[in-house]
Formats: sequence, structure tokens, C-alpha cells
Amino acid sequence: MIAAIRLASQGLAFRIAALLAVALIPIGVIATIQTVRVFERADRAAEANLLALTGDAATGEEALFRAAFGAAQAIAAYVPSIEGDEVECQRVLQEFLRRAGSYSYAGYVNREGVVSCASSGMGTDVRNRSVVYADMRADPRPRAAVNRDAPISRESVVVLATPLIDRAGEFDGYVSISLPHSEIFRSFEEFQRERPVDLITFNGDGQVLSAEGGLDGVDARLPAGAQLVNYVGRPQVAFTGRNRAGELRVFAIVPIVANTVYALGSWEYRQYGYGAGLTSAALPILFPVLMWIASLGVAFLAVERMVIRPIRNLRARMLVFMRSRHIAPQNRATSVPVELREMNDTWERMAESVLRDEAELQDTIHDRDVLLKEVHHRVKNNLQLIASILNLKIRKSRTPEARHALADIQARVMSLATVHRSLYESTGQGRIRVDELLRGITGKTIEATLTPELRVAVEQSYDPVSLYPDQAVPLTLAAAEAVTNSLKYMGRRADGSAMLSVRLKRRGEEVEFEVVNSRGTPIAEDMASQPGESAGLGEQLIRGFAQQLDGNVETEVTDDTFRLRVILPLVPFAGETTLPPGSVTL
Repeated sequence: MIAAIRLASQGLAFRIAALLAVALIPIGVIATIQTVRVFERADRAAEANLLALTGDAATGEEALFRAAFGAAQAIAAYVPSIEGDEVECQRVLQEFLRRAGSYSYAGYVNREGVVSCASSGMGTDVRNRSVVYADMRADPRPRAAVNRDAPISRESVVVLATPLIDRAGEFDGYVSISLPHSEIFRSFEEFQRERPVDLITFNGDGQVLSAEGGLDGVDARLPAGAQLVNYVGRPQVAFTGRNRAGELRVFAIVPIVANTVYALGSWEYRQYGYGAGLTSAALPILFPVLMWIASLGVAFLAVERMVIRPIRNLRARMLVFMRSRHIAPQNRATSVPVELREMNDTWERMAESVLRDEAELQDTIHDRDVLLKEVHHRVKNNLQLIASILNLKIRKSRTPEARHALADIQARVMSLATVHRSLYESTGQGRIRVDELLRGITGKTIEATLTPELRVAVEQSYDPVSLYPDQAVPLTLAAAEAVTNSLKYMGRRADGSAMLSVRLKRRGEEVEFEVVNSRGTPIAEDMASQPGESAGLGEQLIRGFAQQLDGNVETEVTDDTFRLRVILPLVPFAGETTLPPGSVTL
């Protein structure tokens, strides 16, 4: 897995995508910042719009509450003139309720907490039953409160009260008017048909006065993490947050009656904002990230289609040409960039040029091989002609010394002829398998020298070694001289056995040619003058050939054997850094 990832990371498409990713990061950061600002401006605009919508939505409640407070103040101014006449008080206030049509109760509560003038229930002690009496005595100011079970009207109402202050500036009771929730809810129903708003009203103490859909469960619709009383005395405000049920909403708080009654409006965030159900923090980042990923995908596919795919096609055509010397047809699709099409055309011209050059080179090599083989053939024929002339001279020689001298020369000439015949018959003129060449020359030398009557144990071993022709010839001539000398000075050991061992060994960076023959009584009178003597022309030739190859010659003489080694250094062929199996350069 890691290797596959590492290999993919080295590709052109991956690297271009990585560079584009780095290049697009600043643009992505700028886009993220701009998107966040756009969302913030949109949210602020939505909040400002919702403030106006909340004020508009609370128009009906504002009219009800302001009218009720105005009526209470009017009654407070009229009560002192009729307070002592219970019949007149009841008649006037009932007539007021009939004309107003929106209220269920109106009355005056004196400082002792007794209803002294009212539309009904006069004489009732409300000190322990009124929702505003204690607050009025402590802080006489206009107030609004909720009474879910009013003691006189016996229904759920909003009590709107305004204090009476005597001439001495002391609290002298309050006038209260009961506004039934049914009237308020009716206005909510009318408004709901126009706009999808969730409207709640609350008083200066943070107590909910009314709510769309009723007061049941209203706490879950309030802003989470803050009390409504915290917004009392502040100007209108809008904010985005979650309600106590965990829903994301936009809230707007607008004063209806200053420091007394407030309207709280809320709308779903996804409807008027831009979140579309996502958090406001995630969406501004998600959009640039998606654009960044889309840009990388487009860039990657574009590079893959317009660059990588044509390059792979060109590589496949090169492999086909390398293996079969066949030029595959080019893809002429218009989607391939013109630069890559020109590259394909250039490669085709180069491949055609290579084919022409190879054909010319093959012709030249063939002509050279034919000429070289002809040279080797003529040299071999000339050497054989010389050997035949020497053979005639041997027959006409009258002394054994002359015959032996001419026979030695003839053997050396025949060795040269054998080498040139092998070069002529070889299919690879650049390198010669010297092990095969030595096997043939040694076998013919032994066959020509030993007669069937001379029983000699012959051992031959040749490791595969390849040489240049100008290196194979000196080694072959040295080997022929060594074998000839061994046969010439071979003798029988004390046990009557005779042996000849010829080996070609490859030892690391060296090659070793070794000839071992037995010593003792000469096996043939005409093969040696003095056994063990090796200081003649043959040994000088061997050392001279070894010197041509930067090698050295070692000899080892024991009581029953004579050993000669030619050790040569190995170097690679031209253009090679290591020695191929079976290949040696001397």
C-alpha cells in the first residue's frame, strides 16, 4: 500500500495536483473569509429585517396594550369624582367595557387592597389575590402581569395597571384593566395568516404575557442561555441563536410600551438566513473547500486526459518499437494537445531514422563479416599451403634434426591455420569462445602426436570463456605450444602410467590455462631428447605470447609431474562494467 502511494506520488498528475493545491490555498482562504463576511452581512441584514417584521407583527398587541394603558389612565383621572357612589362607579365602568368591547374588567383598588370602584366585584379584598398589588405598593409605576385565573372575571387575562398618586405624592391605589387572552390570541390568528411568525410578549419583569398558540410550553420557545429580564430597558435588538428546545432561530426583541411591555419575535434560521440547515460556521468553510476539491479534480482529470494519457500512449509505442522494431500508428484525436502531437511526429521521424541507420549498419556489418571471413579463409588456405610445402621438405630431409625442426614449424603453422579456420567458421566475429577453440586444437594436436600403441590417460576440462580475436590467437598459440611441449617431454612414471591433463579455469577476475604431463622414462624415442628439459624455443614462445596478454607463466616440477600455468587477468568487454557469464577479455 505504501509502495503504491509512493509510486503514485511520483506521477506527473499527482505533482501538478499538489502544486495546484498549494497554489489554490491562498485563494481558498480569501474565498472563505469573503464567504464568512457575506454570510455575516446576510445575517445582519436578515436580523435588521426581522426587527422591522417583529415591530410590524406586534402592531396589534401594541395597539391593545397602549389602548388599555390609556384607558386605565383616563379612569384613574375620573375615579376620584365617583369613588363614593358605588352605583355610579359600576354604571360608568360597565358602560366603558361595553363601548371598548375588548376588556373583561375595569376597576380601582385603593391603597388598602380593596376594590372600591369597579365594573364588578366592589368591596373585594385583593391583597393576597392580585398579581400587581404588592409590586405597586413597592414601586408604583405602570405594570402588566398575567393572571391565569382572575378572581373577578374568572378567566385568563393580562392585567394592565396604572398607579394613582395623591397630591402629596403618595401611592393612593391603582386602576387595573383586564385584557382577556382570547382577544390577544385572536390578533395572533389574524397575523399568522400573513406571516409565519412566532410572537411572544413579556413584561418588564421578564414574565411572558402572551404567546402565539397559548402559554402552554412557551418556555421551550424562549432564547436559551439568557433571561428575558436581561433585555428590559435596552433598545430593540436582533440576534441568531438557539431556543431552549435546541432549534436554531433568529430572534428580535422590540419594546411595545417602554420599560413595561416587549415583543419577542422569532423565525426559523433556514428560512430567513442562508444556513440551509447547516451551522453558520460550517457552511462558509464548506463552500470554498468544495470549490477547492472541484478545482483539483478538474485539474487532475485535465492533466490525465490531455497529458498523461498521450504520454503513456507514446511510451507504449516506444516499447513496441523497442521489442519488434514496428512503429505503431499514432492517435490523431483532436483532444491531444498540439505539442504532444508534434512530439509523436518527432519520435516517429527519429524511429524511422533509427531503422534506416540500423539497416545501413547491418549492411556494413554484413559486408565486414564477409570480408573478414574471406581474409581468415585465405590466411588459413595460405597456412595450409605452407604446411604442405613443409611436409614435402620433411620427406626430402636426410637428417633427423632437420625433420624434427621442420615438423615443429609445421605444427605451429597448422596451429595458426586451425585458429583462422575457427575464426572463419565462427558466427560472432566480435567474440570467440576460446574454450571451444582450445578443445579443437588440443584434440587435433594430441591425435596427430600420439599413436594407438602409446597408451596415455588424457584429461581435458574447459570453462566457458569468450575473448576478442586478437586476444584469442596469442592464447591459442601459447596453449598449442604448451600441449606440444608436454607431449614432447612426456614420460612413464615408476608404475608405468602416463598422463596428460589440459584445463582452462576461470577464477574470479583471472583465467588460468594449465597443462600437466607425467615425467619419467620417455614413452617414445623420437619425442624427447632429455626428459624434463624445457628451456627451448617452445617455452620462449609461450612466455612471449603470455607477455602480449599481460599475463605470467608459472612452472612446477615434481618427481613424477611437470606443471605449466599461464595466468591472465580478466577485464570487461568494451562498454561493459561487469563480466557476463562465460565472457572474458584479456
